[in-house]
Amino acid sequence: MATVSDLRIVLIGKNGSENRRVANTILGRAVFDSEAPYYLQQSSDRISGELEGRKITVFNPHLLQPNFPQGEIIDGVRDCVSLSAPGPHVFVLVLKYNNFTEDDRHQVKYVLNLFSYQAMKHTIVLTTEDVQHRSLFTSRNNSVHDLIKECGGGYLRFSTVSTGWRYEMFRRTEEILKKESIEFLICDNRPISQDDERERK
Repeated sequence: MATVSDLRIVLIGKNGSENRRVANTILGRAVFDSEAPYYLQQSSDRISGELEGRKITVFNPHLLQPNFPQGEIIDGVRDCVSLSAPGPHVFVLVLKYNNFTEDDRHQVKYVLNLFSYQAMKHTIVLTTEDVQHRSLFTSRNNSVHDLIKECGGGYLRFSTVSTGWRYEMFRRTEEILKKESIEFLICDNRPISQDDERERK
């Protein structure tokens, strides 16, 4: 499959400032205000840029904010699906390894399943703290381990110093699309099922 020239990336994470810091690094410039308080954020930010001849659009829909009502989550997913039409290429789950819980894992799966049952296959986990590969997999946070196993893109470590992870993210995205034999993920924006409700609980 040829290089994706118009890449659409959806960020999923419960820490808004971390999401925006990641978005700025992906785009190579400070376009998101990483210090903006949550109540000033739009329901779904969308910023486009160009990096080495590749157009990149980053969506930051704020779907994992604490105490978000179910109705607002569903509306946020619909908004993001519309903004990212004809469909996103990859979801990047931004998380801090040390405070990610089993409840967080279920909430992530619930939100991604609202986009599509195939969304997990198009997800890359991005850890934003300095956790070495060895310590990550010898620690006892099974919630993160289990989630990584379910995500088609594995995990990467975020860094503002070295941007090697960014190019690896692009490579893995193209690898996922090639494996799934599709150009982008078609989001079916399904009604909530009993399985979805169980994930959320």
